[in-house]
Amino acid sequence: MWPFTARAQQPARIPRVISLAPVHVASQAEGTRRILRELGYVEGRNIRLEFRDAAGNVDALPRLAQELVREGGIDVILAISTPAALAAYRATQTTPIVALTAVDPVGSGLADSLARPGRNVTGIAVFSEETTEKRVELMREVVPRALRLGTVTTKLSSGAQSLAPVLETGRKLGFTVESINIDDPANLAKALGPEVLTRFDALVFVPDALISAHMAEVIKLVGASNKPAIFPSPDWVAHGGFMSFGPDFSDANRHLIAQLDRVLKGAKPGDLPFERPTKFYLRINLRVAKELGIELPPTVLARADEVIE
Repeated sequence: MWPFTARAQQPARIPRVISLAPVHVASQAEGTRRILRELGYVEGRNIRLEFRDAAGNVDALPRLAQELVREGGIDVILAISTPAALAAYRATQTTPIVALTAVDPVGSGLADSLARPGRNVTGIAVFSEETTEKRVELMREVVPRALRLGTVTTKLSSGAQSLAPVLETGRKLGFTVESINIDDPANLAKALGPEVLTRFDALVFVPDALISAHMAEVIKLVGASNKPAIFPSPDWVAHGGFMSFGPDFSDANRHLIAQLDRVLKGAKPGDLPFERPTKFYLRINLRVAKELGIELPPTVLARADEVIE
């Protein structure tokens, strides 16, 4: 009986979750920890949570994902961004992956369908061509005489799925559209400097984890250019941006961790539908509008979910 009793008394194995991202965002990491605590997870007691990132080098994600899989002992990979999810999926088709993607998971090859992914990946898909189109339409309403529209991207968001809605909608509305591609976030000051932004009348930003990681600097550079810009989520306006339209990413993160919880409790990712945001917010900073000399149309103000004085 002694060997049986010894085995019975061994502590249960603690599940290990690795968060894989292109860049570390402290607020997102803390938000993940907070939501897990609300769900009853205590680090070191019933979950091991580790954060790994590529330090802004998107091209390093595949190698990093392969190293993690070779390392072994991972119960779930929490992939933040489409490139992180693709890197994880190409490294393993067996380890469960819960992903936050800004690109269509079906189009990118992560899932057979949104309703039934069918593979080892599920999560939250915050992509929406309609949302991107709406940002361009709002900018046309706010600056009706603007002609030159810039859209800011990095390697994370420079694909056709991210840019096509801006290019097509912009041209339909009479804009000349040009992409400002930031190869290295370390060169933000140059990429968004006065000599570059002076070419544009307005800017539209698409969801991009690398750009979001440098939110304060981006807002400062755009503000110095005196150009109106619309951003993809409300937190940009809370930090001094002019206007935003899109899902609340903190709410999306909450749903993402709820998906992670289901997988940890035994659900198969292939059986869990990719969720989509259901709430979209228009937030406007009136102080910035005044600094830009923009008189906002009453129709835009009436549709705003929040106006910051």
